[in-house]
Amino acid sequence: MRARIRHGLAAALAVSALSLTAACGGGDAKDDTKKAADKPAADSTSAAPAAAAPLTAEQMTAATLTLKDLPTGWKKGSADPDQIQAKADKPECQPLAGFMADTITGATMGPSGSFERTSDTTGIDSQVFTFPAAGATDFFKALSTSVDTCKGFAAELQGMKMTVTAEKITGPEAGEESRAFRLKMKIADMAMTVESNLLVARQGTGVLRVSHVPPNASGHKDFDALAKLAADKFVKGAQS
Repeated sequence: MRARIRHGLAAALAVSALSLTAACGGGDAKDDTKKAADKPAADSTSAAPAAAAPLTAEQMTAATLTLKDLPTGWKKGSADPDQIQAKADKPECQPLAGFMADTITGATMGPSGSFERTSDTTGIDSQVFTFPAAGATDFFKALSTSVDTCKGFAAELQGMKMTVTAEKITGPEAGEESRAFRLKMKIADMAMTVESNLLVARQGTGVLRVSHVPPNASGHKDFDALAKLAADKFVKGAQS
């Protein structure tokens, strides 16, 4: 089984196909601690300027969470890339399903960081990517709408059938707009359930996705602090 179900669920469900070693085995983001259920776009039509340039490779590297950004007690994790795209059985849920793979359609993917806490199986993954022109704004708008309208869906990944439920949660405000949500994935073939807390944030033409996979329900409380580390690093790097 694979090391964790996280990386793409750094994106979401790729966090689920990848972390099939939480049951079998299983993270490289800092200061405005305001919480909000979400920080929706001030105006969903206020897209990035048409001439806006994508983030450079240097900016994406500077925006990516690294081990030194985390407190003591963390180590680099292993997360194999998963190029499989999950398909949702409901059209309003497809943006969430598409959020589950390492590669985002239309985006240039930057580096990613995958880490795990040494004291338990908690995992944190951070992925930065960028779009040309208004692509980042369009991506965020579609995903935000899906978070608002999709309550759950059935999907298949690598031949495994699963049901996914989605719910909005509170999370740190980040960048120009951000949303936080939780995906709960039940994989019937393995009698396994995985929950992942996710943050997606946009800064200019760049997007960050953070996936936090706790070992159990009590670990959800760590999401805000960890996501904030990744988000602060992202915003600083994207503006560099």
